[in-house]
Amino acid sequence: MSLAISLIAPSSVTDDAAVAHGIRGLETLGVRVHCPGPLQQPCRYLAGTRDWRLAQLHAAYDDPETQAVWAIRGGYGAAQLLDGIDWERLAANPKPLVGYSDVTVLLDHWHRHGLPAIHGPVVKAATGLLDGESEASHEDRRILHRQFTETLALIQQPAALDYPIAAWGKAPATLSGPLAGGNLTTLASLTGTPLAFQAPPGALVILEDVGEPWYRLERALWQLVHAGALDRAAAVCLGTFEGCPPWGEECLEAIIAETLAPLDIPLYHGLPIGHGLHNRPWRYGATGHIRQGRLGVAG
Repeated sequence: MSLAISLIAPSSVTDDAAVAHGIRGLETLGVRVHCPGPLQQPCRYLAGTRDWRLAQLHAAYDDPETQAVWAIRGGYGAAQLLDGIDWERLAANPKPLVGYSDVTVLLDHWHRHGLPAIHGPVVKAATGLLDGESEASHEDRRILHRQFTETLALIQQPAALDYPIAAWGKAPATLSGPLAGGNLTTLASLTGTPLAFQAPPGALVILEDVGEPWYRLERALWQLVHAGALDRAAAVCLGTFEGCPPWGEECLEAIIAETLAPLDIPLYHGLPIGHGLHNRPWRYGATGHIRQGRLGVAG
């Protein structure tokens, strides 16, 4: 039987045509898509009011036929939902939540409540799987196909992953710890709130971002460092920083290493994770192992 998923729109509103194309893209992989009623009832720049998005989320978890709940996009708005979630209701029918970007905040709190969470592509990105109906090249479609099939494999059972990663400076060649993190700007925006991110002990904190000038990235990381969010982390691992305008000739890794210096924790970079074409999935909380220039996760 093919995999069945329920879709939710926990954050920003999305063009209906893009959503429809994303659904068709998933269907080319044999996925059966369920929608708990209308996906969007736009409210300003949001996919719906807070209460409407909460009702949609709960309905998706109530659906006994689906094996995962998948966000159609990020943007803004997911954090608004957290204090209204009925965690016992979700735990009664647990299934992985899939998404990234603004959905980062949900992934973190899913893990805190013992629910499975996967940092992976949003449904909107599946538009690129449609042959002849998107601007994606054949090679781009091949890359997207791999990341979506990897995500589907993670939904069905823990699967082994192996991604390239490079040590920065004097970072050790081997290191292990639970995977956490996500979008840097989203995590920093929670500082000082009851939802604030706190890296688990020994965590390998993955960070990525999009469209932010380097000074904003430094500012966001400075917030996390000086709020104590990374005090228990074992390392920071950088994904991609798409469309982030550089400043001068200094590289971003050097700026981040300088900002992390008060914590004296190692830095790694080069993960194919983020807002660009390369956004390989990973299970939030899974134990990652860095060795021989690779970040691996056992199945």
